[in-house]
This record gives sequence, C-alpha cells and structure tokens, in this order.
Amino acid sequence: MRLQNNQIVMDKEEFLTNSLLAGIACQLLAQTSQLEINEWMQYLSDKADEQYKQMSPKQREDMINAYLQISQQ
Repeated sequence: MRLQNNQIVMDKEEFLTNSLLAGIACQLLAQTSQLEINEWMQYLSDKADEQYKQMSPKQREDMINAYLQISQQ
C-alpha cells in the first residue's frame, strides 16, 4: 500500500488478502454463534462505518500512516 497524492493505492494481493481476512473472520463468527455469515458481515460493516464516523481527521490520518508502516515491513 502506498499514498499517491490523496489516494491510497493497494496492490491486488494485499486487497484480496484483506478481503479474505474479513470473510474468514465472519465465517468463524457464524460457526460459533447463532447468526448467519451475512448477518455478521452486515453487523461488522455497520460497526466499522460507525467507528469511521466517530474518528477525527487526525485519527484517520494516524491510522492510515500506521497501516502504511506495517504494510512496508
């Protein structure tokens, strides 16, 4: 992942790995609960959206920068 102007550029492998990670997490949650995988996906999506809206612009930048550092190791 890298910053290019005001855009985040992520290679396909990193994007797919992150997507698979979220899907696997939802599968595991569904296997250990009474909720279906699509319910977990919606719940987690809603929670992420809620947290994003609560973050300040500085918190968002800090999170992006921390992810950038991790992804370049």
